[in-house]
This record gives sequence, C-alpha cells and structure tokens, in this order.
Amino acid sequence: MFQNCPSGRGASTWCGPNAQQHQSARAGSITRRRPYSAVLQMATGDAGDAAEQKAKALREAAAAMRAQATELEEKQKRERREGADRSFAAFDSNKDGAVGVAELKAGLEGPLKKTFTKQLTTRMGRKPTPEEVEAKILELPGGALFPDDLAERLIKMYDQNGDGVLQQSEFAPTEELRARLESIFRERREEELEARQAERKREMDAKTKGKGKMLSSVADSDREAASATSLEKALCALPYILPLSDGIVYAQHIYSTFPQQMAWSEPLVAILIAVNNLPFATLVAFFGMSILSSNQNINKLLRFNMLQAINFDIALIVPSVFGPLLTWSLGSDAYKISPITDIATDIISVSLVLAVAYSISASATGAIPNKIPFFGKINRVTRDDS
Repeated sequence: MFQNCPSGRGASTWCGPNAQQHQSARAGSITRRRPYSAVLQMATGDAGDAAEQKAKALREAAAAMRAQATELEEKQKRERREGADRSFAAFDSNKDGAVGVAELKAGLEGPLKKTFTKQLTTRMGRKPTPEEVEAKILELPGGALFPDDLAERLIKMYDQNGDGVLQQSEFAPTEELRARLESIFRERREEELEARQAERKREMDAKTKGKGKMLSSVADSDREAASATSLEKALCALPYILPLSDGIVYAQHIYSTFPQQMAWSEPLVAILIAVNNLPFATLVAFFGMSILSSNQNINKLLRFNMLQAINFDIALIVPSVFGPLLTWSLGSDAYKISPITDIATDIISVSLVLAVAYSISASATGAIPNKIPFFGKINRVTRDDS
C-alpha cells in the first residue's frame, strides 16, 4: 500500500498514517474557506442594490425639481399676464382695445416725473417748484421726459403684428415697460455719447489736418526765405530807412547827452534827416512798400521786412500823437514831466534801433526776423505764416 512513498526527509508526512491525516486536514481547510467567497458575493450584491436605490432617488428628485420649475414658470407667466392685463386696463384710457403713443406716454410719464423730481431735489438741495420742474424738462433733448420717438421705439419692441399700437395680448406689466424704457434711455445716451465722441474726433482730425497744411506751408515759406540771394538779403535793410527817418526825433535827448559817443552815427543821421525832409518821401515809401509786400513774385524774406518796417513806422505814430496831447493838457506845467519825457523818448529810440539791428542781422543769415514781441505775429505776408 505504501510501496511508492518517497523516502528521505519528510517522507513520513506523505506516507503512512500521516498522509491520511494531511489529506483530511487539507480538505477541512478548503471547506472552511468557502464561506468567505459567499460573503463577498453577498456584499457585492448589497452594494449594487444600494447604488440602484440611490440612482432611483436622484431621478425622482430631478423629476420633482423639473415639475417645480415648470410650475414656477407657469406661475410667473400667469402673474406676468395678469400684471399685463391690469397695466393695459390702466393705460387704455379711451377703452378702444389698443394703446398708442399718447396713452403709453401718459401712463409712463407720471412715474418718470416723480423720479426726475427726486433727482432735482437731490441736486438743488430743496424740493423744486412745479414751474422749475417743467423748465428743467424743457431743457432735456426733445423738450420732454418721454419723447414721441422713444415711445414709438418702445411700442415696436412689443408690437407683434406691426400695426403701431399695442393690443392687450401684446402688452406687458408696467414694471417691465419701465425697465425697457430705462434700457432705451441708456442706449440713447450711449448713442449721443458716441456721436459726440465721433464729432470731437472729426474736429480733432480737421484741426490736425489744418495744422499739417499750415506747417507744410510755413516750411515751404521758410525754405523760400532761406533761398534768398545775397542781393535780396541786402535789400532787406532798405525798408527800415522809413521808421528810422521818422523816429530820429526821439534820439535828440541821447545825442545831446552823449555827443561824443554818438559821433560815429552822424553820417547815418544826416541821411535819415535828408530823407525825412524830402517832400512826400516817407509817404511814397510807405504806400510803395505796402503794395510790394503783397507781390508773391518777391522773395518772402524781403516782403516780411517791408511789412515789419511799415508796422514799426505805424507804431511810432502813437507817441507822436500822445506826447503833444499830454503837453497841451498840462499847459505851463508841462516842464515838470520833462525827465519822464526824456526817458520815454530814449526808450523808444533805443528799442527802434535794436529792433532794426536784429531784423537786418537775422535777414542777413536768411532767417525771418519774426521773434520781436507783438510785431513777429502781426507781420504776416501769407495767410499761413506764423
């Protein structure tokens, strides 16, 4: 019976009585493990049932929520329709079954006026009178709180059949109409703001374009002046003989006070006095340069100096008129202001000489002498000169 049992270490476990005991123990072990598998199967089945029950509960909750949402939606529609019917009854003043522009304005202007009055009260710090409210309303665009065009625009939002009025089935609650009207007001303000911005942009573009043209014209004019020939630059000094000959009378005090220091200028003074003594010489020079300064065939540099010399001569007329009037008004007391008169004539004489010297020296370099205060801006030989 045990002939085929293995020999050696451990053979007693597999052969003889020990072998039977080992097999019995092994079978018992297998028998004991079977209940764990059954427990696992039972647990898995219970989990599946719980998940199914949870899913079912969620589906039922979702269905209940959809039902509640549908019920709420139907309630809101019903309340909106009831509110619209009440509003329509209030707005349809002539009971013709339709609300037009006039009836819509009459129904909405009341609340708008109350809101507008509250805004005025806040702004003014007191309650405005009815007259003040009406005056402020007239200042609004269209002269009304609710212009006709906005009423027509509001009607178009609800007018389903396009007949220009609202039937009861097309009407909406007052609160909704007011909200839509506020939206229209905002859109209109935005449109007006955009229009103002666009207009401002067009004005800025026009100014920029105009400045560009002016700068281009000035640049061309400056290039023309810089291209003056040596003869033209030399001729720029001749126009100033006119104001110097007329202004030599203001240098009397300087020459009498500093005869030796001014001796170098006596030849020029003699020429100026001779020109001034020639009959109509200064008058002919004045009108001649006025005509020549507008001749576009003459270089701009020379034309500018002609105009500047003319304006210097015109400026000398002011003290020549004011001085005698002041002397006449003071009568025998005129001598008392002689120190002030001497200082004034010295200032005029020195200012004239400095202005002429600057103009001649700047012209000699080909630059337009337009930096003298006041005179530099009025001496324009073309419309675009500055």
